Amino acid sequence: MKILFLYWLFVSPPADTLKLEECYQKAMEQFPLSKQIKLYDNILELRLSNLNAKYLPEPILNAQTSYQSDVSVFPISLPSVTIPVQHKDAYQVSLVTNQLVYDFGLISNQKGVEKAQTALDKKSVEVELYKLKTQVNEAFFSVLLLQEKERSLRLTDEDVRTKLTSIRSKVKNGTILPSNADILESELLKIAQTVAETKANKMAAIDVLSQLLDLPLEEPLTLAIPYDVTAGGSILTLKRPEFAAFDLSRKKIDRSIELTGRRNLPKISAFLQLSYARPGINAFDNTFQKYYIAGLRASWTFWNWNTDSRDKEILKQQQLIISTQEEAFTKNISIAAQKNLSEIDKLQELIKLDRDIIALRKKVTQQLSSQLDNGVVTSSEYLTELNAEHQASLTLESHKIQLIKAQKDYLITIGE
Repeated sequence: MKILFLYWLFVSPPADTLKLEECYQKAMEQFPLSKQIKLYDNILELRLSNLNAKYLPEPILNAQTSYQSDVSVFPISLPSVTIPVQHKDAYQVSLVTNQLVYDFGLISNQKGVEKAQTALDKKSVEVELYKLKTQVNEAFFSVLLLQEKERSLRLTDEDVRTKLTSIRSKVKNGTILPSNADILESELLKIAQTVAETKANKMAAIDVLSQLLDLPLEEPLTLAIPYDVTAGGSILTLKRPEFAAFDLSRKKIDRSIELTGRRNLPKISAFLQLSYARPGINAFDNTFQKYYIAGLRASWTFWNWNTDSRDKEILKQQQLIISTQEEAFTKNISIAAQKNLSEIDKLQELIKLDRDIIALRKKVTQQLSSQLDNGVVTSSEYLTELNAEHQASLTLESHKIQLIKAQKDYLITIGE
């Protein structure tokens, strides 16, 4: 089966004409969810600042007082030497500063995880915004279809009024029964009723489009119909934003796996302790003393009962889940795209038949119009054929619009 798809071209509409692509862009820009992209950037900046702060010195102020039941006593005594005895109460105020020297890339990997998470969060917003295209499509083409129906009704109204003028003249001359004019006048009322209903439905569709775009839209509203250029082909490469989200999810898990492998690597830091205490460094000096201690400290959790291995395995299982989700999504999108293409093929065939039907309907209507003028048929018979002709024309124009919509639905489905 030959499959057709759409590349978009636009006729040159007036400056105030609303274009479909502009509607897509406007709907996504004004939708409240779009504000989250900037917020995620702000959150990332704050989180990276917090991680960078771990490279800075970390000052800690400690204060402690204690009382002990006994103290150390020098075990010997010397003549003429007084050995001071420690106080049982002790006091200490210390300012301790720790400075990370080397962490084997732990903080760097934490930054990578944060950046990967932010990229995924932003892409998830894009996925949700992309769904607005379908809503815009429905509203946009609903307005077009209802405008076309309204136009067709007004053309029918003009034809009936023209025929009514001719029939009234013949009624006055006594060549046609007055009931024929009454039937035409009744038809005009029915047309007016249908026009009113169509206009109300059109305004409801315009209101939906207005809310999607956050723009005040009123009649007369001019929508640019996108004209199509068709070419042979099959389902194109799927480019939905969801696929980018799947890739980002996997990348985030890759960074998390790498981070897990670095959590328990050695950490080297420098420290400086400034203290004012009693007793101080000299335990046998019972006065308050100032002193400092400086040095390097290394810590290494060399055994954690294989929790890291299990955490890595959990992350790998999550990657498999993402792969199954992507596979299911791809299958569903492919099915939806094939339905779109089948709808396109169907509408193209219907349009060919519509043109043949209209040509035949026009011939029949012309014949009955002449017969009505000569009193051979009634107004009811004429109206039946006239309405059939206009309905066929409306059906053709509706199918054209539906074809464009189906083609655009297809492109949205595959992510073009």
